[in-house]
Amino acid sequence: MTNVGLALKLMAMALPAMFGVILLFMAIIIVLTHLFPAGEERGEGE
Repeated sequence: MTNVGLALKLMAMALPAMFGVILLFMAIIIVLTHLFPAGEERGEGE
């Protein structure tokens, strides 16, 4: 019982952390793509 409770507690703590990391990663990618357009302007320039 104790091990199960500990495992549930760890999972409950790990899930929000993983979700936060994923959201942070997506936010960084979005910011980078907005700051540096994916070669669209450069492609037209050539």
